[in-house]
Amino acid sequence: MTAALHVAQAVVSLSFLALGVFTVADWLGHRERSRGYLALAFMTLGLTSVVGQLNAITNYVWGALLSDLTLILFMTSGYALLLFRDTFIPLSRRLRVGALLLVVGTTVFALATMVPAAPSTRSTALQSAATFGLVVVWSACVIEPIVRFWSASRGRPAVQRARLRAVAGGYGAILVVLLVAGFGGAAANSLLAQWLFELIAVIALPLLFVGFAPPRWLRRLWRQHEEDQFREAVYDLVLFSPDRPTLAKRAAEWAIRLVGADGAAIFDATGVTLALQGMDAEPARRLAEQADKNRHAQLLATPGSSRNDAIVLPLPLDAGTGAMVVVSGPYTPFFGSDEVARLRDYAANITAALDRARVTDRLAELEKTKSHFLNLASHELRSPLGVINGYLSMLEQGVLGQLTESGVRAVEVLKAKALEMNLLVAQMLDAARLEDGRLALKRDRLDLRDVAAEALQVVRPLATAGHDLSLETPPREVVVFGDVHRLTTIVSNLLENAIKYSPDGGRIRCIVGAVDQTASVSVVDNGVGVAREDIPRMFNRFERIQNRKTSHVAGTGLGLYLSRELARQHGGDIQVESRPDAGSTFTLSLPLAIPLHEAVENPLPVTEPVAPRLHVVPSEGESEPRLA
Repeated sequence: MTAALHVAQAVVSLSFLALGVFTVADWLGHRERSRGYLALAFMTLGLTSVVGQLNAITNYVWGALLSDLTLILFMTSGYALLLFRDTFIPLSRRLRVGALLLVVGTTVFALATMVPAAPSTRSTALQSAATFGLVVVWSACVIEPIVRFWSASRGRPAVQRARLRAVAGGYGAILVVLLVAGFGGAAANSLLAQWLFELIAVIALPLLFVGFAPPRWLRRLWRQHEEDQFREAVYDLVLFSPDRPTLAKRAAEWAIRLVGADGAAIFDATGVTLALQGMDAEPARRLAEQADKNRHAQLLATPGSSRNDAIVLPLPLDAGTGAMVVVSGPYTPFFGSDEVARLRDYAANITAALDRARVTDRLAELEKTKSHFLNLASHELRSPLGVINGYLSMLEQGVLGQLTESGVRAVEVLKAKALEMNLLVAQMLDAARLEDGRLALKRDRLDLRDVAAEALQVVRPLATAGHDLSLETPPREVVVFGDVHRLTTIVSNLLENAIKYSPDGGRIRCIVGAVDQTASVSVVDNGVGVAREDIPRMFNRFERIQNRKTSHVAGTGLGLYLSRELARQHGGDIQVESRPDAGSTFTLSLPLAIPLHEAVENPLPVTEPVAPRLHVVPSEGESEPRLA
């Protein structure tokens, strides 16, 4: 059992030495102050263990020499860990010098009193005091970093939190062994206690290793629980961030969380700062200017730093190359290839998100410009159109002289074109008001049959001799609550569309009906029709379906957009059924103000009789169509 314990102690001691050698080799490759202190702490701790085992194996033949060397190495390891903590959060010069004096003083005192090397050797009171001082001072050097690392791990990203706690846990385990061995008396020298010490040391060893250089698979395991949050954050960034400044701010926050950095900055292609967090603007700008033009991530040193403590990633935006700068902080003394790879993948998402936000901003500006233009143009066109309509009325009435037959026909054509312009200006004005939220409805109780009849009269001048317009209504009122002017606009737009897109003429029916709780106005034509896949696009603002048969038809693409929006403001909608070369049916649906069964039982008085069918036919030689 004792032999096995000696083998276990030797293996553990060599493992600690190997860890020290590994950290020293790493420091030689990077020459960074923080790594140097950690390498010194681990190496002296490993040597302390090896020299102590060598002293025990040789039965303390070189007791005084090896014992003195062990004390020096042991106290050096404690102070080196304190210096490593200093690279995270700087200690005051007074505290640093005071700790050094304590370490040197207690070490010299222990050497002077010749603290015995062999555990079985009886100590004098002075030697016991020296041993007690060694334990207390070393513990003080170690306990402060242990507590600081553990408290600093709270709220950190998963990888940094685990690394800090691993270092704290490893040194905490060694501290437990030291305190028990120093103050445990005879019980600490028992075989069971020695095995317990080795078990604790075996636990401390991997904790110290993964705290210094955790393998990639372990880092992935640590942050596994954050992956869902990260994916949701990226999804939100790419698709739902409202504007570039907000997006960039959120992106910088997640970049810091992703690698446990202390600060981040994001710049666009022109050098404008989109986000800045945890670092000064000027150093961030200087680092961003060093972004690799070949779009490779770089590890650079911040101004005044002796190590590469910043990752600079180019952002290949549409407008040029921007940059993301991420700097390490007190609790992330160095970055590795894993952090660089994570940020490189993340930067690709940020690039896409920033471009998306830029396009969205530009589209919003374009939409605002369009609305402003519609508002301005519609107001500016109303005055000259009013003058034109006035003179046309005067010409038609003969105020300016009797017109010849060709003049009468010319006036009819001009009136039709002026009507088109009036309808167009009305659409533009209503669309602008709708975008600005200024389109108010004046709701009233009205008969949908009257609305359809009024709309038919409005568009009647647009029909040619080849168009056969008809109105079909039920014998009873179809009562709805709505704005008579807006509902007339909807039906007029549907009828105007039917006329325009029936270039060869044909029958156009306007049918008013009511079923259950729904009133409807359907406009049916035999025109060019629309393919099924194009129907959803018909209601987009400024959208016009391309068709060689109607390429000559003028319009802005606002009529159907405006009609559907007005219908929805009334609690209704517009449905379409259409096939190419087979005509279309547009149906306006609205909620009835009076259920159909109540209207049948209690009919409202009708002030003017409405014919079941109004057939409008333009008669040859007449200046206006007649009603038949």
